[in-house]
Amino acid sequence: MGFPVARELDGVGLDRPYQPWFMQRRFHRSRAAIRCIVAGRQSGKTHSAAEEVVGIVLSRPGTESCLLMPTYKSTKAALRHLRRAVAPLGRRVRWKEVDKCFVFSNRAVLYVRTGEDKEGVPTRGLTLDGVLWVDEAAYVARSAWEAARFTQVAVAEPLVIVTGTPCGRNWLWEEWHAGQPGPDRNPLNESFRFRSLDSPYCNPEFVEDMKKKLGLKKAMQELNAEFLGDAGAAFAHEDIQALFAGSLSVRGEQRSLGVDLAKERDFTVCTLMNEFGEAWVLGRWQHTAWPDTERKITEFAQEHDALIVLDLGHGGGYGGAMYDYLERSLGRGRLLGVRTGNIGVKAQLCEALIADVENRRLQVERGDFTPHLRHELTFFESHREVVGGVERMRYHGPQGDGEDDHDDCVVSLALANWGRLHGWEGPQDEVEDLSEYVKATEVLKRRTGWLNQPGGGGYYFPSGPGYAT
Repeated sequence: MGFPVARELDGVGLDRPYQPWFMQRRFHRSRAAIRCIVAGRQSGKTHSAAEEVVGIVLSRPGTESCLLMPTYKSTKAALRHLRRAVAPLGRRVRWKEVDKCFVFSNRAVLYVRTGEDKEGVPTRGLTLDGVLWVDEAAYVARSAWEAARFTQVAVAEPLVIVTGTPCGRNWLWEEWHAGQPGPDRNPLNESFRFRSLDSPYCNPEFVEDMKKKLGLKKAMQELNAEFLGDAGAAFAHEDIQALFAGSLSVRGEQRSLGVDLAKERDFTVCTLMNEFGEAWVLGRWQHTAWPDTERKITEFAQEHDALIVLDLGHGGGYGGAMYDYLERSLGRGRLLGVRTGNIGVKAQLCEALIADVENRRLQVERGDFTPHLRHELTFFESHREVVGGVERMRYHGPQGDGEDDHDDCVVSLALANWGRLHGWEGPQDEVEDLSEYVKATEVLKRRTGWLNQPGGGGYYFPSGPGYAT
């Protein structure tokens, strides 16, 4: 059991079983006006912040406080911790569903607001003379954060608590950096980092397993709470060096042929991979008639008895047509279509490839086409962004006009690897659940204009070089 943490309410002591670990205790002892916690997953940042916020509300009768979150869906975890923190108060605190707030018997009010406010100013009309708590801060729009701070300009002793897991170098990074020791430190700020492994409640073996599966970069952000740049190389130099091997014998019973299609500007690339993660770049060509491309792909698939993993793009172009022709030639069950034009699908393929390359689970035989693959891997980019309160990763080759600005070999390798991982699970369901991307799609349509609505209805998702999907 945790030791009781005493809180005062109307002169009555409140005993709460809560045992903070050493970083949480440092946070609770701080007297900084702005306290910022960046933390790995399940490290206790929201729990400790909820306890601290309730303590502040109880110590400031008649004040207004606010929990600001990116979306209503994201409030569930924070509300769960708040309800646990106020549970010992019994009837001395009430939740008002209509106003989305906790009302305490000392006349203090704790509102819950989100960035989904239609006007983008969820804290309008409030005077936050209690405490402002921003949770999942990396996904809260800068405009909502700045508007919330304006509610405290006339407050004698404003208090701010910011908690979140890093996601690029946005305003959360700025606030955390402002509280770091050094000549640029803001005297109002103090910053804390909670790594997942630092928490005594985390399972070290499970965390290590997650590091291997997530890949180095994702693990650094999600578990070690490290701020990574918004853009950078997707593959490390040493991982690329270790990827290429000498002669590999073609073996195995489950072989996947990753096919990235193109004709004029870009290249069609075919990469073969077996179940052991051994791969061969079989072909790379352009300016070839589609019937001849179909013939080459069919010959590769028949020669190596391979499952074709085909990039369908957005599903309505030459990828879909080629799928039909190849299926007619090879028969049903010999193809797996992947719609990289749908938001998030290309990211899944690329992240699986990055994790397997980082963890040295793949090898590619050196050959005539591997210099192109090596070049593309070196300059393949990852971009981190938050759209509609949701983190998105975009992956693509250099978006210039150079003759070497391609990512066809990387995508082909990613498709072959996807087939190795998922191509032998039986028939794939063609109905995709894209509900989690709907909001991001709408935001992109409004803000960037990169979604176009053709006359026939439906949205067109551009794909290929020059577009990030």
